[in-house]
Amino acid sequence: MLGHCMRLLQPFNRLGIIVIGAVLLFQPLHAPASESTTVRIGVLAYKGAEAAREDWSYVATWLTEIVPGHDFILLDFDQAGLTRAVKQGSVDFAITHSGHYVALEDSDGASRIATIASPLALSPRQSIGSAIVVRGDSPLLTLADLSGRHMLAIAPDAFGGYQIAAREMLEAGVDPEHDLVKLQYTGFPIQKIVHAVRAGRADAGIIRTCVLEQMIRNGELGAHEVRVLAPVAIAGFPCQSSSRLYPDWPIAALRHTPAALSKQVAIALLRMPRTHDGYSWTVPADYQSVDQLFRELKVGRYAHLRLSALESMLRLYWGWLLLVLAILVLWAVHTVRVEYLIGRRTRELTAAQEQQCLMAEQARLRQASLDHTGRLAILGEMASAIAHELNQPLAAIGNFARGMARRIAAGRLDTSALLEGASEIVTQSERAASIIRNIRAFAQKTASEQRSIDLIAVMGQAIVLFANAQPDVQLIWQPPKLTAAARVMADPLQLQQVMLNLLKNALDAQLSAGRAHEPVVVQFETQADTYRITVRDCGCGLKPDQFGHLFEPFFTTKPEGLGLGLSLSKGMIESLGGTMAAAANDNHQGLAVWFSLPKEQATKAL
Repeated sequence: MLGHCMRLLQPFNRLGIIVIGAVLLFQPLHAPASESTTVRIGVLAYKGAEAAREDWSYVATWLTEIVPGHDFILLDFDQAGLTRAVKQGSVDFAITHSGHYVALEDSDGASRIATIASPLALSPRQSIGSAIVVRGDSPLLTLADLSGRHMLAIAPDAFGGYQIAAREMLEAGVDPEHDLVKLQYTGFPIQKIVHAVRAGRADAGIIRTCVLEQMIRNGELGAHEVRVLAPVAIAGFPCQSSSRLYPDWPIAALRHTPAALSKQVAIALLRMPRTHDGYSWTVPADYQSVDQLFRELKVGRYAHLRLSALESMLRLYWGWLLLVLAILVLWAVHTVRVEYLIGRRTRELTAAQEQQCLMAEQARLRQASLDHTGRLAILGEMASAIAHELNQPLAAIGNFARGMARRIAAGRLDTSALLEGASEIVTQSERAASIIRNIRAFAQKTASEQRSIDLIAVMGQAIVLFANAQPDVQLIWQPPKLTAAARVMADPLQLQQVMLNLLKNALDAQLSAGRAHEPVVVQFETQADTYRITVRDCGCGLKPDQFGHLFEPFFTTKPEGLGLGLSLSKGMIESLGGTMAAAANDNHQGLAVWFSLPKEQATKAL
C-alpha cells in the first residue's frame, strides 16, 4: 500500500528536509542533540511482517530525520501482540486500525495524534470498510444468503477483517455468531482468506476493503476468480465494499509517552510530504462511528450489553455487590451469633428462674415447716393448760354420768333429772370437742394460702383458743362494732399463730414480773388504709438497748426460750404487706407489741 516511499525521500538531503520544515513552520523543530534516544513504534502487521516494514518504514525514516536526538524504529505485531506491548510499555507509539485504537484508548489511555490520509479513501473519516468475498461462480447474492454458510474471518477483534462486516450482517438479519454453520478465524496475513475462498474451502470470507483489488493488481489473483458480495455503492470510492466506511488508521501516543515527544512527532507527521503513492498524515479524525459500531456489536467497552440484566449488573457493579454480599454475610453471621447468644442467655435465665422458683418453693416449704413448728411449740408450751382445760368438761361429764347411774340403781327414774344430766353431758362433751377441734386446726400442717378474711373474727378465735388454754389469765378484748367486716388478705392460721405468740409472750412477761393477775389487753384500731392490733402486758418490759434486737432470730429474755417466736411473727406480717413493732407502755410498766395489716381494698388497689 505504502511501498517504495523511500524513493520520495532520495531527492532530499538532510539540509533540504530542514529547509522544508523551516518554510512550513517558520522555525526549526528542535536544536540538534548529541545523543540519540530510541523511540519504538508498534505497527499492526495485518498483511505480514515484510509488508508492514515496506508500508511503514518511511514513517520511521522521516521522524528520525525531522526529530533530532531520536532514533525511530518499527516493531511489527499481530493484534494480540501489539495489545500486550502497549500494556507492558514496550512501545512508545502505535499504528493500528481504527477499532484496535478505540479499544486501546479505552483500556490503556492511548491518544491519537494524527490519522493517515489515503489516496484510496474518500476522506480520513471515510476510508476503511469490509469486503465479504465469495467465489466468482458462487450462488450467494445478498448478505442474507450467508445464513447457514461457512465463513472465514481474521479474528473476533479484527476491525476490517470481521467487526465491520459483522455489523452489516446483523442489520441484514444474519447473526454471524449463531446463524452461520461455521465461523472460522484464520489470523494474519489477510490474503490467505482470499486464497481459501477461491479454493472452495469456505463459502465466504471477510477482508478489508481494497485488499482484493491490490491482489488482482499485483497478479496474485485473477480478476473474476473472487468477487465482493452485495457491494455497496459509494460514490468516489475506488474499491468495492460490503459495508459503510470508517476512519482510517491513526498513530497514537501511549500513556507513558512524554507529551513533548508526542507533540514533536505530531508536528513532524503533519509536515511530512505525500509519498509517491499519495499517502500523508492529517489531523486526528473523529472515531465516534467506531464507538457506535462497538455499541451495536456489544463488544469492547459495551461487552456487558451481551449479558442478561442480572449478569450485566454483576459485571458493572461487582465491587459494590461484593461489598453488599460481604455486609449481608457479616449481618447473617452477626444475626446467628446474636440468636445464639440470646438463646444461651434465655436458657441461662430460664434455668436461673427455675432455680429461683425451686429456691422459693423450698423457702416456702421451710417457712411452712417453721410456722408449723412454731404453732406446735406454742401448743407445747400451753399443753398443761390445755390438759387442765379439757379435764374440766371431762370431770363434769364423769360426775353427771355417775349421778345418773346412782339414780337409776336406786330406782329413782325421774325423767327430768335424767334429761338434765344428759343435757349437761352433751354440753360438756361439745365443749371438749370444740377445744380439740381448735387445737387440731391450729396444729395442722397446711400450705399457706392468702384469702379474704374477717380480721376481727380470726383474732377472736385465737383469743378464745388462748383463753380456753389459760383460764386463769385475764384478757380484755373488746372488738369495735364496725358497719362492715374488717377484711384483709391473709392466711388465718398465720395470724392466729402471731396472736398466740404475742399473748403467750405477754403472759410469760407478767408471770416473770409477779403480775399474773394483771389483765392482758388486746386493742383493735382502724386507720386510713390499715388495721392495727396491739397487745399490752404489765410485765417486766425491756431495757432500752434490747428493743433493737427484739425481732432478731434467737434473741430472747426467757431462760428456756428459743428466740424464734417474734422473728417468725414479724416475717409473717411483713409477707402480708404489714408491719410489726414494739414500745414501752406509757406508764413505763410492761410492753406494747402491735402489728398492722393493709385493708383489703388498699391491697387490691396496689
